[in-house]
Amino acid sequence: MAVTPLEAPDLAATSAAVLSVRQLVKHYRARGAQRRLGSAVRAVDGVSFDIGPDETLGLVGETGCGKSTVARLVTRLIEPTSGMVSYAGTDITRWSERRLRPLRREVQIVFQDPYSSLNPRRRVGSIVGDPLRVHGLGTKAEREARVADVLRRVGLDSAHVGRYPHQFSGGQRQRIGLARALVTNPRLIVADEPVSALDVSIQAQVLNLIADLRSELGLSLLFISHDVSVIRHVSDRVAVMYLGKLVEVAQTECLFSEPAHPYTASLLASVPRARTTGAPRHRVGVVGEPPSPLSPPSGCRFRTRCPFAQRVCAEVEPQLTRQGAGGSVACHFPLSRES
Repeated sequence: MAVTPLEAPDLAATSAAVLSVRQLVKHYRARGAQRRLGSAVRAVDGVSFDIGPDETLGLVGETGCGKSTVARLVTRLIEPTSGMVSYAGTDITRWSERRLRPLRREVQIVFQDPYSSLNPRRRVGSIVGDPLRVHGLGTKAEREARVADVLRRVGLDSAHVGRYPHQFSGGQRQRIGLARALVTNPRLIVADEPVSALDVSIQAQVLNLIADLRSELGLSLLFISHDVSVIRHVSDRVAVMYLGKLVEVAQTECLFSEPAHPYTASLLASVPRARTTGAPRHRVGVVGEPPSPLSPPSGCRFRTRCPFAQRVCAEVEPQLTRQGAGGSVACHFPLSRES
């Protein structure tokens, strides 16, 4: 069965970017005593980025920085507090669930946990094929043929359609999740930590599979991970997130060879590596834990852990500004190529 792109005329591509996010904010009401004080958890606090056709943007940062919240915001699984999400040039930020239904064919998500993201009571054929049925695509025979084809693309046998998720390994379950995301022929896939729950050897297989499928199908991809090595392997550009904000966005090789933000340099310094000519010049040591998103520091949110922080860092919040041809950085004292 040929699954055609989304046909709704109001979603026709009017922008070079497949996905545009502008000043996206998501605050959660705090609980207990903090709620009585009127505090809010600032999970995402003014994030902006674009993803172009056939491009993979890697989103990296420590656990709890807001990466998964971004994934759910851009796929409209949760409502933003403010800001804009635009798909193919159309603002979808305030669309109703009914209006979003046809968009679900175009924008799919792969979840982090391959164990809890699959319904244990449904067979694989139903799990992968349900999106086709929900969107009314094809006859029953055509849907079955499409499911078999997608399972083959992700490295599974079509005979697996009658099995349940518990009969598969973790890597196979993640392949099933990927097949479910691919079955409607989407244009954009959001992969939220898709290999973090897998063994290292299985991680490599799934990453190579994602890279092959992206090239073969012409997908755009938002790939989220806390592992900078994984991000480097799959991404064209990288956005670094800290405590709800982006602190650096750059081309992958530029960011890994010459990080501009001290936080980026500290992330790269934490990765064990052999001595090579491609290793980054700056190795920044960072101490302490990230501050609470209930009460982030004034000015630069990284200043409480930054070895280069000065008075202005506490008084003025740095904005993402272009630094040469290498990308953008939000820092009053970015690391220079000459230092």
